[in-house]
Amino acid sequence: MTKNVFIIAATLLLGLTAQGQGSFCGAVGTEGCNAVSKDSSAIVGWATGCVITRGPQDIAVANSPVATYGSDHCGIGPAEGIAADTSKIVSLGDGGTALLTFASPIQNGPGPDLAVFENSFNHTFLEMAFVEVSTDGEHFVRFPATSLTQTGVQINNGGAVDPTNVNNLAGKFKVGYGTPFDLEELRDSTGIDIDSIVYVRLVDVVGSIDPQYGTYDAYGHIINDPYPTPFWSSGFDLDGVAVLHQRTAGIGDVAAQRVLLSPNPASTFVNVSCAGAGRHSVVLCDASGRRVLQTAFSGDTFKLDISTLDRGVYVLLIDGAASKLAVSR
Repeated sequence: MTKNVFIIAATLLLGLTAQGQGSFCGAVGTEGCNAVSKDSSAIVGWATGCVITRGPQDIAVANSPVATYGSDHCGIGPAEGIAADTSKIVSLGDGGTALLTFASPIQNGPGPDLAVFENSFNHTFLEMAFVEVSTDGEHFVRFPATSLTQTGVQINNGGAVDPTNVNNLAGKFKVGYGTPFDLEELRDSTGIDIDSIVYVRLVDVVGSIDPQYGTYDAYGHIINDPYPTPFWSSGFDLDGVAVLHQRTAGIGDVAAQRVLLSPNPASTFVNVSCAGAGRHSVVLCDASGRRVLQTAFSGDTFKLDISTLDRGVYVLLIDGAASKLAVSR
């Protein structure tokens, strides 16, 4: 038996026998579990746009290659719900991000309003991510996450996380079941309208307990989850983002039409085209989410000057539709 096979077998056994002792709801099938099935009748929509910014396979290793499993398109549409190798999953890598957009805004309703799906093959091998939401693509608010997992011993690639110690972190449940998020929790937040959420951003949790590399929950607890996972499928594996409460589409809602960029990659300028007359808003963000340009144009075409930008990958938001733009030199 190879080392990797042994690790998977041991983890599967842990997933079957682990008993929750924490403060929050437990694994799928346990009393009070709030997981959302990918086939739930409560789902009214799925993400229609996805831009991935990859993180390294191991953040602690100099010049570590980035995660490469899957593509941006894999974050769009219904969760597939298959734990085995599949072209539908996209891996973020350590600290990587996924920016999701939707044909109609998500709105606050009774109970949870969205659910995020990962592809964990059992109840305890949990690779997690923070969830942030935005109305304008500039101001994001993070759901207050909690991790009460012990921090004395690093959970390694074959280790287990007790889901009853975790709250408001995507990836809490096994494949086929999404972690729910309730916009009501963000009612007192500034900079967003909880009845008009157009963007959902996932940020991979780096599960290292080394403060130099680790990440923290909303209450200052370092988050311990399987680390390192130095493979092409490193980090959080996105299977889909479901909408549970959706506002009826109207003027000003996120554009469902396709945005075309040419050339891409580009070095000095890029031609932007999108369907629809009227005035269009343009926001360009770098890989960290920092806004580097904001403008607007009228009509269906626009030439964007990028000659002053550094080489790298950027996210271009046109009326809420997200596209990836590569700047070359």
